Amino acid sequence: MSLILSEIKANGSRLDGITSRLEGIANSVSCLQNSFAVLTERVAGAETRLDEAERRISSVEDSAAATEGQLASLKVTVDQLQTKIDDLENRGRRKNLKIVGLPEKSEGSGPLSAILRDMIPKWLDLPADFPALDIERAHRSPTFASNNPNSAPRSISVRFLRFTDKEEILKVALKKTVTHNGSELRFYSDLSAGLLQKRRESVSGIRLSSQTPVSAQRKD
Repeated sequence: MSLILSEIKANGSRLDGITSRLEGIANSVSCLQNSFAVLTERVAGAETRLDEAERRISSVEDSAAATEGQLASLKVTVDQLQTKIDDLENRGRRKNLKIVGLPEKSEGSGPLSAILRDMIPKWLDLPADFPALDIERAHRSPTFASNNPNSAPRSISVRFLRFTDKEEILKVALKKTVTHNGSELRFYSDLSAGLLQKRRESVSGIRLSSQTPVSAQRKD
């Protein structure tokens, strides 16, 4: 009988130990559950912040795309306006001629327009029956001469009353070498800076194309 009681007590002790361990495990599981709940909450918060960040990024990207579209549209408008301005400027210069190479003070103290009216027919050997030149105005550019004696003479801008006079003079000047007291003179149409740049780019492109070997131009 005593042996049975001893067994019962021993089993009771073991059960108490098992119960204690189970309670410890239950406490650990509870702690894990609490930790998991905290982590779940943090993950949910992180997902919320990530979603918000993605929405903001998407909004910024949409705004950037809209801004790029507006900038592209503005660039087209600016280019169109610049083209119109260049066209108007060149229309206003149709009767203008530019003379390069005439030494400073060659015109003396008289009005430059009067000197040119007399000298241009002589420089170009215009026929005697060529109509008298009507020059509205003429000036050197820039207005003030350089103090450096070695600097090139300033160019001369001449505005004729008639476009046909300017064209005829330019046509004759381009066919011959024009000089004044040993200095070579060159005659050009007075073009806007924008049109001059386009012509330079066009000439550069033609030269580059002509210098490129045929084999390099051909694509397989």
